[in-house]
Amino acid sequence: MSSQPRPGCTSMDIQWHAVPSAGQPRFGSMSEEVRDRALTFGELVHTLEGPVPAHTHKASFYHLVLDGKYEESSPHGRISFQPFSSAFTHSDSKHDGWIHGGGARLFTVEIGDAWIKELREMRPEPETVSDCVGGELTCRGIELYREFRQGSAACSLTVDSLIWEVLAAATGSHVHESGVPGWWCRMLDRVHSEFQYDLKISELAREADVHPVYLARVFRRRYGQTPGEYVQRLRVRFASERLSLSDEGIADIAAEAGFADQSHLTRIFKRYARMSPGQFRLAFATRRRRESAVQPKVLAVSFIS
Repeated sequence: MSSQPRPGCTSMDIQWHAVPSAGQPRFGSMSEEVRDRALTFGELVHTLEGPVPAHTHKASFYHLVLDGKYEESSPHGRISFQPFSSAFTHSDSKHDGWIHGGGARLFTVEIGDAWIKELREMRPEPETVSDCVGGELTCRGIELYREFRQGSAACSLTVDSLIWEVLAAATGSHVHESGVPGWWCRMLDRVHSEFQYDLKISELAREADVHPVYLARVFRRRYGQTPGEYVQRLRVRFASERLSLSDEGIADIAAEAGFADQSHLTRIFKRYARMSPGQFRLAFATRRRRESAVQPKVLAVSFIS
């Protein structure tokens, strides 16, 4: 099973908006907002101490506290949040809150109904759940925030996988399978053959005939990273080979590897290789020149022998 991939499109299709989603209340000010594939990401800033009136989140909602303290009501009583604690809020949930002195800053993700419908194929939407002890729900949120901060260089496959892992953490889903699943090699073959294209977790899950949540969890368990991070490493390896063995332009190599443009390649390459593509090419081009200068002399000696 293989859908038509789109070459060269790897970053999030970002649109900036100044208004909240339909029916979604907002208290405080949104410093940044990105909408992408039925997901809305943003940084919500409260500058003053005081109450957050009772309101209803029509869509499922995740938030990670970045700075400050606040508390909110829940079906299980009031919950106090400090920096790097988080919560998943069930769609149509109603609550109120209180911002403590000094204000608060939150990373927020509104998760559209299309994601929740697909989740329900595996299990019910989780009830409102909080993580104030640095558990998996918060850890996946921190990774998601890091990807959000990449802006146009964010990898959509990484975002996909982390959204499913946030939902899995909220539902308490665990992977119990031991050994290598029968579908694993088939799925991985597709990743290796199509890493230059804009793959989606849902496509890979259909290839494996498993649910996206399950695929994301198995990948994390086996490799300790998301499929998106794995794909980025494949792209960096491909670019490294091209940089070291050819004089092709860096922008052309970026396109061949699946990056959106040269600057996208440079940012990801620095993350994994700890140097720019230009620095990498210079180091290996110097080595190639040195080897080519030595090689004819070796051949000459062998002929004389």
